[in-house]
Amino acid sequence: MAGSRLEKFGTVFTRVRDLMRSGVIKPSEKPVWYDVYQAFPPKRDPLHVKPHFRPSTKKQETVPEIFYREDEVRAKFYERYGAGRPLDLAKSNFVSTCQRYVLGIDRFLFFTADTDYR
Repeated sequence: MAGSRLEKFGTVFTRVRDLMRSGVIKPSEKPVWYDVYQAFPPKRDPLHVKPHFRPSTKKQETVPEIFYREDEVRAKFYERYGAGRPLDLAKSNFVSTCQRYVLGIDRFLFFTADTDYR
């Protein structure tokens, strides 16, 4: 009992009691609650009960597809004009042609209040 580290074998009280009996814990080092628990034990011993359910591994969560209007604008840009030149990621202030196109469309829609992308 003293060598067991699993909480399902005995209660904390019985494990501490057995450790004290075997001499691992000295009587001067016993926990504060030990005497109270010994004097007033619970009516029912705490019992470790293993849960009976298993999480299902077959359940698949459906993640909704998220599309922004900006994605549609980018897709139409690449359909019309292709990929263009490579992006320069070394420059922190670099704005791609596609990004400038998206910003232009956003600016246009802001001033015209038109929501139809052509």
